[in-house]
Amino acid sequence: MALKIGVVGFSNNQFNHKEASLKLKKLLDYIVRNHGKEGLVLVSGYTNSGVPKIAYDWAVELGMETVGFSAKQALTVDSGVYPVDKVILIGEKFGEESQSFVEYIDILIRIGGGNQSRHEVELFKEHKGLVDVEKILFEAEID
Repeated sequence: MALKIGVVGFSNNQFNHKEASLKLKKLLDYIVRNHGKEGLVLVSGYTNSGVPKIAYDWAVELGMETVGFSAKQALTVDSGVYPVDKVILIGEKFGEESQSFVEYIDILIRIGGGNQSRHEVELFKEHKGLVDVEKILFEAEID
């Protein structure tokens, strides 16, 4: 059975990319060590910029399947969309897909990010309920 790793964070490019990349790689390595590489799926916001792009680039390097999960608005962003293996579009505007996204994933990683990323963390915690979220939720701040 696939283990779906959701990654959220800054979608713009005004943050420390090197720091974000290192923190994300460290967390992905930790998950690979604990779960193995087989069946890992990386799910992010489908855009070809910011933390989603960094996450997809690492996923490709690690041999993971990639899923773009977003609202249709992702099709209109200047950076374009990442060439993922599977696309799931829900709703018209960013944020309308958030509840479905957190229900779709098994693990959540947040690397920085603004209001939507933090909101998705809260939705994820609510969705998982009494589950020991420290084992399935990883958050890192970046400049």
